[in-house]
Amino acid sequence: MITESVIKEIYKNYNKPPKHREELNLQYFIDLLKPHHNLVADDMEIVVEDLDDCNPFKRFLIRGLTAILEFDRNVAFVFHDHILFFSKHDSNLNVNFKPDSQGFLAKLFRSDK
Repeated sequence: MITESVIKEIYKNYNKPPKHREELNLQYFIDLLKPHHNLVADDMEIVVEDLDDCNPFKRFLIRGLTAILEFDRNVAFVFHDHILFFSKHDSNLNVNFKPDSQGFLAKLFRSDK
């Protein structure tokens, strides 16, 4: 099970992109998730074909990935301010936002005083 303390450690230990894209082992994880998630990768981005076009997580740049981690039930695509958890057993996709993140959504929903 992925707990809050595990998530904090992920953000702490994987806060910078790898030096070489090959370290992500991207094709292995795309193949692993293929039975339940339709992921398509090119040189620049990954597209989650199962999601609606208006979903903000439908496509993401590979250069933004800091790590891809495999757990018992999930594969985590780690970014600086959020993590996408793809289930290995069904089509579920969960998102975790870094609590102190000032990313796009935080800026969008902030209240100016």
